[in-house]
Amino acid sequence: MNETTLNKLKNKASALASGALSRVELAAEERRLKAKFQALGKKVYRAVQGDLLNAMKDDPSVVALVGEIEETQKKIAALEDKVAGGEAEDR
Repeated sequence: MNETTLNKLKNKASALASGALSRVELAAEERRLKAKFQALGKKVYRAVQGDLLNAMKDDPSVVALVGEIEETQKKIAALEDKVAGGEAEDR
């Protein structure tokens, strides 16, 4: 094999590994998002049972969860764009 062929193989393998890593990162962020939504859901459920929905918006833990959810959604969108861009380059 000549050096050009080896470089092409190396570059392709590197691109595939990078894409796989991006998909793993995406799955991890989606799991984090799911956990945050579940935590928020539990708090909302307890508030509904206790008729405390108005008090929830002042609860610091709820405000923090909502902020974390929004940040995680932004990370997921960026990772999805990265994965989609990588798949487009592979074609």
